[in-house]
Amino acid sequence: MVSKVSNGHSLDSSEDYFLSTYRMARKPFIKFNSPLKSENLLIVRYTAHFFKLPKWCDKSWNKRPYPARMAYSNQLGAHKMYFSVSLSVVMAVFTFSAFAATDLTTIAEKSGWKQTGRADETERLCHDFQKSYPSRVKCKALGKTPEGRTLYSMIVGKLTDPVVWVQAGIHAGEIDGKDATFWLLKDILTKKIQPDPLAGLCLVFIPIMNLDGHERFAKYNRPNQVGPEEMGWRVTSQNYNLNRDYVKVDAPEMRMITTWWRKVNPVLSLDLHVTDGAQFQPQVGLVVLPTTAFGNSNFHKAGSAFETALVEKMKARGQMALPFYPSFEEEDDPKTGFSRYVSNPRFSQSYWYHQDRLGMLVESHSWKDYANRVKTHYDTVLSSLEVAQEQSKDWRMFGKYSVNGSKVALEFKHTDKHTMIDFPGYEYKKIKSPISGVEVIEYDPSKKQVWKVPFYEELSPSLVVTAPKTGYLIQPSEAAIILPILDVHGIKYSKAKILPPNPQVFRATKTEFNPKSLEGHHTLKVEGEWNEEKVDFPAGMIFVSISQRSPKFILHLFEPKAQDSFLSWGFFNRYFEQKEYMENYVAHQVGLEMLKDPKIKKEFEEKMKDKAFADNSEERYNFFYRKHPSWDVKFNRYPVYKF
Repeated sequence: MVSKVSNGHSLDSSEDYFLSTYRMARKPFIKFNSPLKSENLLIVRYTAHFFKLPKWCDKSWNKRPYPARMAYSNQLGAHKMYFSVSLSVVMAVFTFSAFAATDLTTIAEKSGWKQTGRADETERLCHDFQKSYPSRVKCKALGKTPEGRTLYSMIVGKLTDPVVWVQAGIHAGEIDGKDATFWLLKDILTKKIQPDPLAGLCLVFIPIMNLDGHERFAKYNRPNQVGPEEMGWRVTSQNYNLNRDYVKVDAPEMRMITTWWRKVNPVLSLDLHVTDGAQFQPQVGLVVLPTTAFGNSNFHKAGSAFETALVEKMKARGQMALPFYPSFEEEDDPKTGFSRYVSNPRFSQSYWYHQDRLGMLVESHSWKDYANRVKTHYDTVLSSLEVAQEQSKDWRMFGKYSVNGSKVALEFKHTDKHTMIDFPGYEYKKIKSPISGVEVIEYDPSKKQVWKVPFYEELSPSLVVTAPKTGYLIQPSEAAIILPILDVHGIKYSKAKILPPNPQVFRATKTEFNPKSLEGHHTLKVEGEWNEEKVDFPAGMIFVSISQRSPKFILHLFEPKAQDSFLSWGFFNRYFEQKEYMENYVAHQVGLEMLKDPKIKKEFEEKMKDKAFADNSEERYNFFYRKHPSWDVKFNRYPVYKF
């Protein structure tokens, strides 16, 4: 920003801070945004000189001899007293304001890492960082939460440089990352850390993703976690778990943040959490996606190279970091060991991976105290920035690939292949709980112990699909539901211009509705296959091309067997509910008539050899109903087609 004064002098962005302070001192006398007149410019000039600040007048003014400038000052006459008073006020206000602007210390740090600040502190720090470092920091409001709070993001650097995204508080009780990153930014911007870990990079920071949940503040919101004294709540004010919402984007917060993430287009994204679970020595688990555990592309190799370098840097900083999520294969049984995994894109790091960007889940250990965990996150973000400086040159190139008509692995599970590792744990024993009546584990953190446990690192596909050669077609009746979600994810679509006469149609042969709600959805599992059929398309079909960025993510959305597809999340449950029926007494008569056909009779007799079918009267009636012209041909037919 450049401010103008009445005689044509210009002030650049670094000068605006002092100018705004000067105007604040004069606020009782002038309009705050009024032009700076020559005599007032003189006041600013001499005050700036007193503080050894940059010269703020143009070159012609600077070239004037000192007596000439003093002569001009003497010409002010009645303004001389005003000059003196204003100078004193400006000096006092500026001194106080400069001190306040540099006080970027969090409540967490001031309390000795016993407490964490509320939402108002985050808003203040966001603006104060910008005021203190206007050439490097921008504070951006993303929008309003359901409870009316403003969600903020900080941009440190230039968005034209490779962007590293850091988010904290997606589960607001796990708030270490907020305080750690504010602390780190203070140290970077005050040049306490050299060389500058942000040189050549841009950091985009979301201090509190789940802002409404953060303000549900209480002492006992995290019973499996040591500190801070009070913290926020896991889910939003609408009871959404944001780290299950990356695909369906139900929550307004997720729609805002995902839209912003896509706009800044990071090369690396970090999601800062605190784990639950067992007690052991390592401070943090680092789950990077992708890695060579399930692929050998340059993208997978880059993920593994980042992971290796990061773990080494953490070790050099005294942090014991694990390159996997420290959750036992079987709950409460350390002997079962650990494994790598590839989560579905409903989770942050997997969403970023399926958007062809490196993603990392950071899980500090909940049984370490708050000071320890905050320092762990500090070191993790700092080390990640350093590795990004070294390796990010080619990270922007990922995402340029084609899957048209190919077999694509969407989901993975670990194989039985494993290695035995020495894992730094604690002594433990199992006792029978008088509360539950079953065995429970008791740890003794005072006694270190090395566990020899299996580590399952090899992954193999558990779901392989065939990508469409061209794309998917969506019925126009579903446009109002599906298209806004595609918009958030940046997926392009258009009205179909050419419709294939025989597209591939998916019909479910078996459906299983989840009896329990998950994140407000009744999920659905289906069995069935894609087959070519003749379809009479309605006007206005929507076409989604597979030939665009992140085609694997598009497959996750539209392949019905994928766990995070629109179908699996229950967006199309209506199509898998029977809406019309044939009364049994009618089906009885229809069946008697159909049995006169030798082919149908033979087929029915074969089915009767299956005891489950023979014992199910409804299935026996439906055998004939499905062959009747009144049967609904759209029942169990997926309203999305591919070709």
